[in-house]
Amino acid sequence: CSRECEETYAVCINESKNVEGSRRVEGLSDFFKAIIYKDYAYIMADKQILEWTREKYQKYKMEWFCKFENLRALDKKLFEYNHRIFDTHIYYLPDTDATEFEFDLEGITDEDNSLEVILMDESAINKLVKSEGFDRNSFIHALPGSKTQPDVIAAALKFNGKIVAIAGASKDSEDFRQIGVDVLPDFQGAGLGVYLVTMLKNQIIENGQIPYYGTSESHSISRLLAVRSGFVPAWCEVFSKEI
Repeated sequence: CSRECEETYAVCINESKNVEGSRRVEGLSDFFKAIIYKDYAYIMADKQILEWTREKYQKYKMEWFCKFENLRALDKKLFEYNHRIFDTHIYYLPDTDATEFEFDLEGITDEDNSLEVILMDESAINKLVKSEGFDRNSFIHALPGSKTQPDVIAAALKFNGKIVAIAGASKDSEDFRQIGVDVLPDFQGAGLGVYLVTMLKNQIIENGQIPYYGTSESHSISRLLAVRSGFVPAWCEVFSKEI
């Protein structure tokens, strides 16, 4: 990456390569990847499109990278090489200045009902998903079961002995833990997701790792949950996938 490109235009464009210990996403390609932080961008492109990428983006206003006009042009170029844009995501990191959302478990229960919060490590998660009667499809964002990004820690809430909400985190690299959350429909809107994500975020930090949260630009409910759980928007990422 040239000094002019990086220092003058705040863009660094390099050839794609596998970096040991880097964050991985199952099923996605290293053919093209872009990370945009504020007005700075780091782009990795396969050697087949490296020259095209540099010509197009070395002086590009990166804060506008996800405009549909640009994504359409990029997708068209990727399609020439049997790839396509898979997704664009906004990622959140912990906000050290955030005021945590206060939640009272006793406020949604009474003497006839009970609530229990449990924290699970990787072993306990594996035992849970194999247990009879557990429907993993109801908690697919919390415990996706990726081979390259194993589920390693989770916080679950039981209502009268039944799990109704789970926040789980996958090991995306040695340092990064990505949080996902699911709440059963009958229990949504009570703040359970915020409570569990906040709890899990704090536990991951205490364990010495970095929690982060990703969602779609159009998923306003998920974005609000991230903010209420003490996260702040940090970067945008564009992924590619082989067709």
